[in-house]
Amino acid sequence: MAKILPIKRESDSISPLDKLNWSDRNYSVLNNLICDYGIGGKYYDPQKPPYAVLDWDQTCAHFDVEEAVLHYQVFNFRFKLSKEQFRGILKDDINGVTQLSADYQNLPLSDINNDLINDYNFLYDNFLTGNGSMSFTEIQVTSEYRDFISKILFLYAGYCSTSGITDYYGYPWITYLLAGHTKSGIQIMANEAITAELGNVLKKETLYSPELFESKAGAITVSFNTGLRVLPEMQNLIQTFKRYGIEVFIVSASYKPVVEVIAGIGNYGYHVPSENVIGMELEADSDGKVLPEYKHGWVKTFREGKVEAINRVIKGELGKTWDPLFSAIDSDGDYEMATSFPGMKLTLIWNRVKGGDIGELSQYASDQMDNLNPGYILQGRNENTGLALPCSESILLGSTTLQLLKQHG
Repeated sequence: MAKILPIKRESDSISPLDKLNWSDRNYSVLNNLICDYGIGGKYYDPQKPPYAVLDWDQTCAHFDVEEAVLHYQVFNFRFKLSKEQFRGILKDDINGVTQLSADYQNLPLSDINNDLINDYNFLYDNFLTGNGSMSFTEIQVTSEYRDFISKILFLYAGYCSTSGITDYYGYPWITYLLAGHTKSGIQIMANEAITAELGNVLKKETLYSPELFESKAGAITVSFNTGLRVLPEMQNLIQTFKRYGIEVFIVSASYKPVVEVIAGIGNYGYHVPSENVIGMELEADSDGKVLPEYKHGWVKTFREGKVEAINRVIKGELGKTWDPLFSAIDSDGDYEMATSFPGMKLTLIWNRVKGGDIGELSQYASDQMDNLNPGYILQGRNENTGLALPCSESILLGSTTLQLLKQHG
């Protein structure tokens, strides 16, 4: 483990943050930022009050709230899409790509789509409609249900891992599965899912589709994370920012109404008002039911889209034309948000020991560990417990080893 001494200045006498499990060095850097740029600080400008932009999933909370809601919806078969709507969100050709990657068996999209449509039609006719003759307990043991729950999660994971499709398509796509619900209905379901997953075990789970079930795509397996945890360090950081006049905005690639539930005032300890949550959005019909269509004219809040959303909402609509003071991130999807604003003073990276763009920023943060005023800091946690670790190294899910950076080769 890298041994980093806390960075202190002689004038430091105030520690606004609770220590919790921040590394000593990160605790000092964050406190210095708050004391310098918050109300009463030497750089505080009441004409340009500072604000922070925080990613949500794997940054403010441990694991992914959108995926937690997806799993809850799928396993409990809480769907309201018509058969035609469901068929409509399954494309055999996406940006010229007609099959999933080798990691997902090179499966033709048309084959897995065919299976999912057949499964959904059976489940719709026998359970979802008022004429459905089967109880949920009876539905759960059918091959169609087991095939559906495994293949819908397989398809989503495959989208995100297939070149030419990727997260750009996968992230908004899973929100389309919520179509037919009202916003309030989605938020009720999200609250149920969050409550369930906060009590669930943090682990990797594997689903298997039924082997003897006749289908075009055949048998598949898919693995996913279970469980969800709040992060006391982020709860306290948000409240401390607010107390020192640093406004907090969530900028998430998840569906805005879902993030509003877990981030909301009086819900799970974060107390961020809904108007300060920026995320994916969908169209709705005249009855308030969500449609499987992305909101017309709204940006997809992922990668460059996060920067555009900040510029449109915070700088444009709210008139805060200056750059954010601070960002908190964890993945490639946040890279542009952390690197596109020259006036940003500090970025907190939750260390997931990844390569790619976030790996480059993590390396940069590691190289700056002796810098008095770093642009990036790296914070570790134990993915098996969901708890922060008082260092920059992390322990990945299923491991017991502290790791600082992803090893190449």
